[in-house]
Amino acid sequence: MAASGGCKGKSICSKHVTMLTAVIMSFGVISCCLGHGGGDHDGHLGAKGGSCIESERRALLDIRSDMYDSGEIFSTWIGEDCCRWRGVACDNTTSHVIKLDLHYPYSYTDDWDDEVNICYLLNEMGASKVNPALRDLKHLKYLDLSMNNFFGSHIPHMIASLVHLECLNLSNAMFGGLIPPQLGNLSKLHFLDLGGCGYIDVRADDLDWLSRIPSLKHVDMSSVNLSKATNWLHQVNSIPSLEVLRLEWASLPYIPSPLPHFNMTSIVKLDLSGYSNLNTTILRWLSHASSLAYLDLSYCSGIDIESLQVTLGALSNLKALDLQYNGIKGEIFGMIMNVSSRLKHLDLSGNSLSGDIGQILRSLGSLEYLALDDNKFNGDILEMVKNAPSRLQYLSLRFNHITGEISQKVKNLTNLEYLDLSYTNITESILMAFCDLINLKSLILQGNNILRQIPKTIGNLTNLEYLNLSYNNITGAIPIAIGDLINLESLRLWGNKISGQIPEIIGNLTNLKYLDLSDNNITGAIPMTISDLINLESLILWENKISGQILEAIGNLRNIRWLDLSDNLFSGQMPETFNRLYNLQILEVSYNHLTKLVFGTLNELCNLSSIDLSFNPIGGKLTDLIDALPDLSMAVFLLFFCNLNDLKILDLSNNNLSGEIPTCNKSFPTSLQSLHLNNNNLSGRFPSFLKHCEQLVTLDLAENNLFDEIPTWVGENLLYLRVLSLKSNLFSGTIPVHIANLTSLQVLDLSSNHLSGSIPSSLGNCSAMVEIQHDTTSLLNLFNVSGSYSESIVITVKGFDIQYTRILSLVKSIDLSNNNLSGEIPRELTSLHGLLFLNLSKNHLRGTIPEKIGSMEQLESLDLSMNNLTGDIPSSLSSLTFLSHLNLSHNNLSGRIPTAGGQMSTFLADPSIYDGNEYLCGTPLPECPGDADHQSPPHEHEEKNGDRLETVWEITSIVMGFVVGFWSFVGTMIMKQSIRMAFFRVFDKAYDWCYVQLAVGCARLKSKQQSVT
Repeated sequence: MAASGGCKGKSICSKHVTMLTAVIMSFGVISCCLGHGGGDHDGHLGAKGGSCIESERRALLDIRSDMYDSGEIFSTWIGEDCCRWRGVACDNTTSHVIKLDLHYPYSYTDDWDDEVNICYLLNEMGASKVNPALRDLKHLKYLDLSMNNFFGSHIPHMIASLVHLECLNLSNAMFGGLIPPQLGNLSKLHFLDLGGCGYIDVRADDLDWLSRIPSLKHVDMSSVNLSKATNWLHQVNSIPSLEVLRLEWASLPYIPSPLPHFNMTSIVKLDLSGYSNLNTTILRWLSHASSLAYLDLSYCSGIDIESLQVTLGALSNLKALDLQYNGIKGEIFGMIMNVSSRLKHLDLSGNSLSGDIGQILRSLGSLEYLALDDNKFNGDILEMVKNAPSRLQYLSLRFNHITGEISQKVKNLTNLEYLDLSYTNITESILMAFCDLINLKSLILQGNNILRQIPKTIGNLTNLEYLNLSYNNITGAIPIAIGDLINLESLRLWGNKISGQIPEIIGNLTNLKYLDLSDNNITGAIPMTISDLINLESLILWENKISGQILEAIGNLRNIRWLDLSDNLFSGQMPETFNRLYNLQILEVSYNHLTKLVFGTLNELCNLSSIDLSFNPIGGKLTDLIDALPDLSMAVFLLFFCNLNDLKILDLSNNNLSGEIPTCNKSFPTSLQSLHLNNNNLSGRFPSFLKHCEQLVTLDLAENNLFDEIPTWVGENLLYLRVLSLKSNLFSGTIPVHIANLTSLQVLDLSSNHLSGSIPSSLGNCSAMVEIQHDTTSLLNLFNVSGSYSESIVITVKGFDIQYTRILSLVKSIDLSNNNLSGEIPRELTSLHGLLFLNLSKNHLRGTIPEKIGSMEQLESLDLSMNNLTGDIPSSLSSLTFLSHLNLSHNNLSGRIPTAGGQMSTFLADPSIYDGNEYLCGTPLPECPGDADHQSPPHEHEEKNGDRLETVWEITSIVMGFVVGFWSFVGTMIMKQSIRMAFFRVFDKAYDWCYVQLAVGCARLKSKQQSVT
C-alpha cells in the first residue's frame, strides 16, 4: 500500500479495514516517511534564514517542467523560498531539500479504495517524466512520486544515487520495465513502495538487491511481476528488520522444499494475497511468525483447513486475518478454537465453510469486524444477536442461511455501524428489530423476502448513511419517516413493489448522493423538493409509472452525474435547465413519450459519456432536434456532438428520425464505442465522421434509408468493431474485402440491401468467429461508465427477430441474406468454428455447398435457401450436433438427402426445407430411383414382408368374395325357374328401353344436321 493511502487489490474495502490496518501499522514505519515534513501536510517547513539553496531551487523548477500539472500540485511553487513550496521540506540546519512529495493529490475516500479505479484514472491523466535534475537533490531523505503517470517508462537508475534516502514511494506511478537492482545501494532505506497497477509490466527478475538494504522495515511490491524471482522467499527472509511485507498479486513462483529457517522475527504485517502457489509447507513455515498481527492470504489456493488450524494456533498475536475466496471447505469451529483471542478482524468470505454463526461470535469476544459472506453457514438470528461481541462494528453475512425471528428490538450491538444480511432469507421482523441501533451507518438487507411496508421506526436510524432494501417485494408507499434520515448518502429501494408517489419529504435528505427507486410501481410526478438534493450524484428512477413533464427543477442538481428516467410515462420535451448539469455523464431517457429532444439543452454538457434517448415517438428530421431556440443551427448540434470527447454511448434508435446524419469537420467524438441509430428513417451516405471513431465496438445503422457503397475504411479504421449491423438499408456495391481486418467482429449483418459481387473469402479470417466464446462480460470497455444501459442488438434467427442483450458477447452471426450476391460460397467460411448463425439466403449464389461445412461445429442455424446452389448436400452436415434450423429450399440441389443418422435425421418432419430442389430425393422427399433394388436393412425386410402378406390376404379375400357371389347368383338362376324367368323379363324390358332411347336420340341428331345444311 502506498504511504499516501488507499486500499489496494480488494473489491471490498471499508474504512473499518483502513482504521484497523492503521492501528496495526502504527509502529513507526509511516512516521519514518512522514516525519521529514514535520507533520505538516503541505510540507511548509522552511530552513533557517528563510530561503533555500539556489541550485536546488533551479533543480526543483526543472523537475516541475516535466511533471503533469492540473494546477493543484504546483500552485504554491512561487517565490524564492522553495522550502515553503507544497511538497518540499528543507533541513532546518543546512537548508538542503530533504523531502520531495509530488504524489498526485487524489482524495483518499472510499470511492478510491479500488486499485483498478485509481489506475484507470491515472492512465487518463497527462504523462510525466523524471527530470535528470532530480540527481541534484543529493540530500533527499524522502521521495514520493506516487499516483502519477510516467507512461510505462523505466524507473530511473539515478534514483539509486540518492544515497541518503530513507523513504522511497514510486507506487501506482505507471512505471514499467525492470526494477533497477541498483536500488540496493540505498542502504539507509526504511520504506520502499514499488507497488504497481497490474496491467503495466513492472518486474524484478530477482530480489538479491533487497538483501543489501539491512534497515528495511516496509516493502511493498504489490502487482510487480516476480514470476522469475525464484529466490524471493529466501531474500525477504534475510531482512530481520522487516515489519511490513506486501507482495499481493505479484505472480510469486513456487518455492520448493526445504524452506529456509524463519528469520523475519519482526514481521507484523504480511500480505501474500493472490499467491496461487501457496501450499501446506509455506503455511507451516508461517507458523513461526509469532509477532504477526495482520495476515492476508485471500485469493490464494492450496489452503486446507487442517493445516490452517495448526498455523493459526501458533500466531498468538494475530489481530487481523483475511482468508476470503480460497475455496476452503469444512467445519469452521475447529479452526476458530485455535485463533488468537486478540483477533479483531476476520474475513472468511467466498469459501465453502459451514458451521453455526452464533458459535463463532461467542468464541471471538474481541471481534470488531466479521465478514462471512458467500459460505454455507447457518444459524438462528436470535442466537447470533445474543452472542455477538458488544464491540462489534462490522457484520456481513450475505449469502448464508439464517433462520428464526426476533420479537424484540436489538439493543446490545450498540457499536454496530455496518450490517449486511443480504440474501439470507430473513423475514420482516428483522427490519423492525434493528431500528434502534442508533449508531448504525450502513444497513443492507437486499434480496430477502421482507414482504412488508418499510416501518415508520426506520426514522430512528438518524446516523444512517447507506440504506439498501432492494429486491425485497416491499409494498406500500415510502414512509414520511424516511425524511428523518438526514445523514443518508445512499438510498436504494429498487426491485420492489413500492407504490404511491415520491414523498416531498425526500427533500430533507440534503446529504443524499445516490437515490435509486427503479423497478417499482411509483406513480405521479417527481416532487419539486427533489431540487433540494444539491449533493445528489445519481438519480435512478427507471421502470416506474412516473408521468408528466420532466421537472425543470432537476436542472438545479449541479452535481448529478447519472440521470436515468427511462421506461416511464414522461411526455413533452427535456427542459432547457438541463444545460446546467455540467457534471452529467450518463443520461438515459429511453422508453418514454417525449415528443421533442432539443440538443440545445445539452450543448454545455461536455462531460457526457452515455446518452440513451431511444424509443421515444419523436419523429421529424434529425436537424429539427436543435430548432427550439431561435439562434441555434446545425453548427450548434455539431458543436455539441462533435466535441463530446468523452462520449462512449449514443443511442437514438427507434425514434422515427429522418433526414441525413450530420457530419463533423474538425472535432470528433473519438471515444465513441457504441452508436445506435437503427430503426429510423435516416437517409444519406455512410456517415464519414465515423472513420475517426476508432474505438467503436458496436455500430448499428440498421432499418434506415442509407445508400451508396460501404466505405473501405470501415475495415481499415474501426478495428475494434465487434458488432456491425447495416441491414435493411439501400447500400450497393460490393462487400469491402477489408472487413476481414475486423478480427474482433462477432456479428455481421448486411442483409436486405442491394449488395452485389461475391462474398469475400477473407471473411474466414475473422478470428473472433473462429473461437468459441464463454465470457458473458459486456462488449464495451465502459470501466468508468456505470449506468443501467445494456448493449443489445436485434438479429434475425430461424425466421424470428431476437434481441440479444445479456448474452450478446456469446453471439457469433453472419447474415448476408436478401442481396444480389453471386459467385460461390467461400470454402474459407467453414473455418469459422465458433459461428452460431449463418444466413446467405435470397441471393444468386451458385456452386456447391462447401464439403467441410460440418467443421462449423457450433452452428445452430443455417439458411442457404433461394439461391442457385447445385450438387449434393454434404454428408458432413449430419455432424452439426447443435443445428436446429436448416433451410436449403429453392435451389438446384440434387442427389440423396443424407438423413441416415446424425443431426440431419432430426429434420424429417419438415420436408419444406428442401422444397424447390427438383432433383433431391430420399427421406423426407420421395424415394430415389433404384431404391427398390437396394438391399434394405433387416428391419426394413420385416416391414416389407409384413406388407406383402397383408396384400396376399386382401387379394384372396376379393377372389373368394367374387367366387362366392358369382356362384350364389348363377346357382340360384339354374335351380329356380321362376326366378330365372323373372330376371330375364326385367332384363328384356331394360334392354328395350335403352334401345328406344338410343334410336330416338340418333334420329333427332340426324334431323338437326340436315336442317343446318
